[in-house]
Amino acid sequence: QYGGKEILEQGIPAVVETSLPAQEVLFDVKETEVLVQEKTSSKVLFRYAYPEISCVGRHLSSSNLFAFCVVVSPESLEGSTFDCLVFESNSEQECEEIIKRIAAGFKHTEWFV
Repeated sequence: QYGGKEILEQGIPAVVETSLPAQEVLFDVKETEVLVQEKTSSKVLFRYAYPEISCVGRHLSSSNLFAFCVVVSPESLEGSTFDCLVFESNSEQECEEIIKRIAAGFKHTEWFV
């Protein structure tokens, strides 16, 4: 129920430990949004504008895993709830680049809100 970057230390291992099957995706960091597509069919799985993303970061124990949290139910009676989406990149360098580009996207879109 908290979408700050501190939650990633718990959220990433919790998501990884679930029994959901991993799938290969195309991860596109655009100017105003993050787009995730199925690799084989290019079907859009997720599309999040930067104001919907509450944090981005990686887990300290794995240099290739990164995640971001998105608000699912803003302003509900119980408070906002968030999903933690976890991805594995091909390298530590690629992981860092993606995180930096999403962080830059926060800056680019802060004037749109």
